[in-house]
Amino acid sequence: MLEPARSPHPDFLCIGAQKAGTTWLYANLRSHPGILMPPVKEVAYFSTLYVPGWAKADAEHRANQVAQARAHWNAPERLDPKRTRPEIRARVLASLDALSREPMDDAAYATLFAGCGVDQVCGEISPQYCVLPREGIRHALALNPNLKVIALLRHPVARAMSHLAMLCGKTPTAERMKEIALSNWWNGVSWYSDYATWLLRWRGMLPPGQLHVDYNGLIRDDPVGVLRRICDFLGLPFEEARFRNARERVFEGGKPTGDTAEVRAIVNERMAPLIEDLRRRMPDIADALDRHG
Repeated sequence: MLEPARSPHPDFLCIGAQKAGTTWLYANLRSHPGILMPPVKEVAYFSTLYVPGWAKADAEHRANQVAQARAHWNAPERLDPKRTRPEIRARVLASLDALSREPMDDAAYATLFAGCGVDQVCGEISPQYCVLPREGIRHALALNPNLKVIALLRHPVARAMSHLAMLCGKTPTAERMKEIALSNWWNGVSWYSDYATWLLRWRGMLPPGQLHVDYNGLIRDDPVGVLRRICDFLGLPFEEARFRNARERVFEGGKPTGDTAEVRAIVNERMAPLIEDLRRRMPDIADALDRHG
């Protein structure tokens, strides 16, 4: 029998950054019984509403995720009530129906968290949220004024290199990465790495103590420690046994072919002003990225 439900809203968001470990975090947090998350990783609700030009791409990404999730939950083993509790499957399918509504609204969004028990927390992970304008952050806080926010950071250069490779598609090459780095697409890549701008925006609008920052390098070197800190931040008990796959890579983009040294030199040069700005405005974050990025 499900625990009693309470008012459906996210207790926490992970806002990115993209290419900094958010898929790993989603896979691990879903295994904690005290956490309810949507059946897809990137809901991207607030970015759809508040980041100009993103609505179509967000909707297409949701549709693709929903199709994959439906196939998973309609597999024969998921239809067997001895292996999957019918009420859990029904809740998941209701969430997938809500995610299929376009345009999404607050009511559809609330459906994603409607099954959260009184002894659970609920939330979602959408790396698109890091660059939300103030209007989008206000909307998220209107749903829960005590919202907690997790940010995973990666050294800006390493993050940008991974982002460039992702934009190449399934077969990234050094040549194509260079083309993208020198094109107008660079603006989108650098936007995600502009930590001083978007992290300070979020920090300034959240209640004190409601932002937790961790680092991609620590996911690699001490994944259990990262999960312990996040559980503490969310007010949840930590048991390492809950996270059997903490040390496993969940997703790793394709390795580019060709020599990427020239690409890295371009990225270093183009990223230098943002890194200098970060050192000036958030020296503690810059220092941590030097150690753990």
